[in-house]
Amino acid sequence: MELSVHQFRSKAEQQLFDLFAQSAAALPGAANPFVSGLREQAIKTYGSLGLPHRRVEAWKYTDLRERIGDIGPLIGSGGARAGEAELEAAFGEGLAHLPAYRLVLVEGALRVELSDMSDLRAAGVEVGALAHMLEMPPAWLKETLGQVNPREDDAVLALNTALMTGGVALRLAEGVTLDKPIHIVHLDGTGAAASAFTRNVIVAETGASATVLESFGSLGLKGLLRNAVTEVKLGDKSAIQHVKLQREALETIHLNTWLANIATDARYNAFQLSVGAELARNQLYVGFDGEGSATDVSGATLARGKQHCDTTLIVEHRVPRCESRELYKLVLDDDARGIFQGKVIVLPDAQKTDGKQMAQALLLSETAEFDSKPELEIFADDVVCGHGATSGQIDEDLLFYLESRGLPEEQARALLIQAFVGEAFEVLDDETLRDAFAATAADWLGAPAE
Repeated sequence: MELSVHQFRSKAEQQLFDLFAQSAAALPGAANPFVSGLREQAIKTYGSLGLPHRRVEAWKYTDLRERIGDIGPLIGSGGARAGEAELEAAFGEGLAHLPAYRLVLVEGALRVELSDMSDLRAAGVEVGALAHMLEMPPAWLKETLGQVNPREDDAVLALNTALMTGGVALRLAEGVTLDKPIHIVHLDGTGAAASAFTRNVIVAETGASATVLESFGSLGLKGLLRNAVTEVKLGDKSAIQHVKLQREALETIHLNTWLANIATDARYNAFQLSVGAELARNQLYVGFDGEGSATDVSGATLARGKQHCDTTLIVEHRVPRCESRELYKLVLDDDARGIFQGKVIVLPDAQKTDGKQMAQALLLSETAEFDSKPELEIFADDVVCGHGATSGQIDEDLLFYLESRGLPEEQARALLIQAFVGEAFEVLDDETLRDAFAATAADWLGAPAE
């Protein structure tokens, strides 16, 4: 494929294209026409778009063309150690020892010896390493990969499709209900700067239900560019609770995209907690394809120093009688910047839609910045929709009240912040998981967990 250098505006843009050109023949599934066709179309899309920049409306607050420097090579499978001690250091004791079916990705590759593959299969889940399954994709994978809310205007998603080298594929058979979460662990590895492109695919057939936790942590690698995508396809009357903890090293650029399609009478709940990375962009695209369904998409961002965290969410109501709720909480200190862009789209046939959206930021310093862009795009007339955004500082009256009851100022401030973000954690049905996330927030605050 020919693409001249002058079409790109930055060194990183060209390096990413060159990375594909240099590695295409060795990428998983290169000999499979279906997979190679997906990759070729994706790199053409990237070639026509380049990296997102501030003149692209959806990226006006997060200019990747300006922020991304040199691109490291594709991350290698160096066999980095990922035992219990490393998991505790990366995620904290609560998540490291969470009762779950564990799938461990280290340096982009699924480590079978660290994963509960046989237990998952015994529970009725078809599971495999994506790299292996791309060589000869089963029918359900071909029907899902690249087909969940496909977007031709997203260069980051296109890059992931072109360069995906690792991840897992899961299919929950009809009626399967798991007794504990599936925990997909993403760890970077050690060594010099590198780039990781992982892709997860989750299919829940009719009546299936599960909690899927994705955690992102670091083992010591300096300068990771992570581009991770998860596609979720929900069948009729299925339910997926999709949860994420991003706690990567500050030298990391974290680009994460979730894509979900929801069928009839199904439920998709999503929650994300971001505390790491120098620059993080969380994208969620949720589409209703069946009536009587619901989604609750929530999250929290805790950022300090010069961290930059952007959450961009699009929920598309395509059919009648569906419900969506979005609640995001941000705590920003020092020179940190938090962004929330949320759009609810109601198409003409989506009567009886019920959609509400709220973003709230707590600013702990005068130099922290919160940018909010809530949007409603409604083409139906029988709907109930609303959105809002607030920002402010800690309530001095409440702080004084706690101090007057004998609490030191630092502890009183921490309690108020925990109460502020705690509302977002309520979407988590699993009490053990909720407690682990509360402990992560407390650790960030330097306060004891309740």
